[in-house]
Amino acid sequence: MSIRSRGSRKVEVGEEVYAWTIRPGPTPAQAEGQGGMTVAIQRVVPPSRAVLMVDTGLMRCENKVHSHKTAVKPGMVRVMVRQALADGWRPDAGEGHRLVFRLIRDRP
Repeated sequence: MSIRSRGSRKVEVGEEVYAWTIRPGPTPAQAEGQGGMTVAIQRVVPPSRAVLMVDTGLMRCENKVHSHKTAVKPGMVRVMVRQALADGWRPDAGEGHRLVFRLIRDRP
C-alpha cells in the first residue's frame, strides 16, 4: 500500500521526508458519526512502503452528529511520526503500524 502523491502533504522529521494525508471525504459511516478520522503517513525520502495509520480519536469534521473544525497540522504529524518511531515503527522493515494519537477537538 502507498499514499498517493496527489492530495498529500510533506513534512520533514530529521533527515527524512514523510507524506501524509487524510481521506478527502467521509465514508457513509463517518458522515453518520460512526468511525473516526485517520491520518495515513508514509516515508518518501528515503522511500518506504510501510504506512503508519494514526487514529485521531475524533469524528470527521463533516459528520452530521457533532461538526467541528479541528485541523491536523504539520507539527502534529511530526509528533505522530516521532511517537510511532519510539513505539517501534520501523519504516525500513516495510511493515505498517497503527498508532492511537488522540487530538483535542476544536470548538465548532
